[in-house]
Amino acid sequence: MADIDALRTDLTRHPSERDETQLVPIVLPPALLQLNWPGPIVQIGRLPFVAAWAVLGEDNMMTYVNGELAAYWENAGIDWRAKALDNLMRMTGSRPASHQKVDEGGRPLMQIMLHEDGVGPSRLLLPHLFDDTLGPDYQVAIPERTCAIAYRADLTPEQKADVDGAVEGCFTRGTEPMSADRFDASLFWVPLQAGG
Repeated sequence: MADIDALRTDLTRHPSERDETQLVPIVLPPALLQLNWPGPIVQIGRLPFVAAWAVLGEDNMMTYVNGELAAYWENAGIDWRAKALDNLMRMTGSRPASHQKVDEGGRPLMQIMLHEDGVGPSRLLLPHLFDDTLGPDYQVAIPERTCAIAYRADLTPEQKADVDGAVEGCFTRGTEPMSADRFDASLFWVPLQAGG
């Protein structure tokens, strides 16, 4: 009950009380476009995912940006969409992945984004994040709402089976499955212009 009480209290806060340094984009399932979403939400390019924005709080609580909060920031002259990406880059810092798997030669073959902040998949919106470790043609998957996987394109059959196992396992056993499909990482590197 304490979580519900905390959420109710949080929802009554004035926009001026929101910390825009904790604002980030959030990758979500496309079904949300069919709902009467209360704030900005956009399709991510041609992908089967959408982006909304949220302010991260304590205990992994997040407050999604609604129309009132977006208008408040816009009236204050804050480019909150750019700020959200800047915040995500700062939060990612030198730790773009929470876990990795390397091949027998010590070269990374898979980077997993299952960060404590719960916005691992959002990191896929940052261009060229794994170019140095996985090569510029790396592939990605978002099998679960809090987990994303990036992997090299030049995998051996055994390495591909490892990646497939990780994606399928996370998709079938995750609490909020998203997609078992794989994508070119570059498809996520599109401008997120607020709509909705």
